[in-house]
Amino acid sequence: MGKTKSVILLIVYTLVIAVLCFICTVSFSYGPDNMQTFSSVMRMMEKDADLGLAYGANADAGAYIGGGYSAVYYPDGVISAKEYEDNLAGLRETSEEDAAEYAAQYVRYPDASGAIYLEIGKACDENGVVDASFAEDFSEAVDTIMERYSRLREDGARVEIADNYTVRVFLPAMMDSEYVAINRFSYMGEMSIRTGASEEEATDLFGIRSDETIADYVTNVTSGTTAGTSFVEFHFTEAGQAAMNTATAGAAETAVTLYFYIGDSLIMNLSVAEQMTESSIYVTGSYTAETAAVTATLFDTALDASSDSLSFTVGDAFFHEALYGGETVVMLYIAFGVLFVAMMAFFFIRYRRLGFVHLYTFLLFTFAMILCGWAIDFVYLSVESFLAFLLAGVLLCASNIVTFEAARKEYALGKTMASSVKTGYRKCFWKLFDLHIVLAVIAFLVSAIAIEALQVAAFVLGLAVVFSGIGSLLVNRFGWAVMMGTTKRQGAFCNFKREEVEDE
Repeated sequence: MGKTKSVILLIVYTLVIAVLCFICTVSFSYGPDNMQTFSSVMRMMEKDADLGLAYGANADAGAYIGGGYSAVYYPDGVISAKEYEDNLAGLRETSEEDAAEYAAQYVRYPDASGAIYLEIGKACDENGVVDASFAEDFSEAVDTIMERYSRLREDGARVEIADNYTVRVFLPAMMDSEYVAINRFSYMGEMSIRTGASEEEATDLFGIRSDETIADYVTNVTSGTTAGTSFVEFHFTEAGQAAMNTATAGAAETAVTLYFYIGDSLIMNLSVAEQMTESSIYVTGSYTAETAAVTATLFDTALDASSDSLSFTVGDAFFHEALYGGETVVMLYIAFGVLFVAMMAFFFIRYRRLGFVHLYTFLLFTFAMILCGWAIDFVYLSVESFLAFLLAGVLLCASNIVTFEAARKEYALGKTMASSVKTGYRKCFWKLFDLHIVLAVIAFLVSAIAIEALQVAAFVLGLAVVFSGIGSLLVNRFGWAVMMGTTKRQGAFCNFKREEVEDE
């Protein structure tokens, strides 16, 4: 490779590394009063709440010491084994007949190890076979719940299906209103706005026909904060604006009350003292920015909901302490920094400027893992996944050392640098290839059968091993060819020396 071509490729290669470094690790505020924030991929990546300390896109909201709140959503037709047993015991104290009638309504769900009971006629048949329509409704409801929690953009927030037909949710303690979000996000059904003299007499404001939905009248629901006052804002279509205008026409003489529902649950109401003619309305009150965002998300995700959506009951919420203490995130970053410096010290001392080849490869490997951690929904930063990343990083370092030493031996025999690199890679390629394949397959198999925490760590290990193999066998060799082409003293560049043979 010619020197000019090598220099151009090296510049492009360096720029790619610099851009990835900026995107993955640099965060800053900008705009008037620093109101806007550019968040790096690392900052946006989901992190295990057990790590503790403030981190992520909401790190400035307050000191997050780890841990958080969890609760279980039970769909209509599903109850916990504890609730079933408590209800049954209570009925037996008064009437064995009532207890027997209650027991006949439910079937123990065996696939959940007896943790839940299904109601016959709502969730399953007499034999305990889950109804197909119930399973479909549950799946759609879970998608809605997941969308709601994802819109919070809270690091550590998680939604997972438990016992096949319940939903376990978790919110980190860095939030101020975890219980509000947990409770409100359990409401399912179509959004509606009603008006009337009282809640009992209220009727649909829009008079929605059978071929229409609320989305024909309300475009979206957002939240905001102005001058310290947080609000929920409803945006209307032209038809919605006209209906609102008509409904509030006499508000100046007699106040009109609007009732905002999700399904059959009243979420909030608004007393209107004048005719509303704008394309949007603002609802204020005792909202914080956080609770306003939760409420707006609830209504916005209900615009396309069905009127017969599955409803949920919220189980008890529990607080979980941070498993690894409040300084774990900082300790992980420090550990990575120390190991990174030690690694580069070895490579630069041993291989001189060839250490840059390994540096570029390792950085690409690191950025690839950060991007995957951000892009793959179920992958998050935890102590286990961090250790899996470090283990694969050690494998990458060892693989590069093996290839460097193989080329060093060939160069010592008197071969040219190009021939030494080619021969060295050829001699160790398949050994390294087989090693990476075996480790990746084992990691992915463990990920497929392990429990959740180990499952994520094993998947991260498998993914990192794949990137390690690509880095050591392809990227590293490309970088070597590019950088070595910029110098004529290739032996000195790599700190390789010929064997000296004395005459006898």
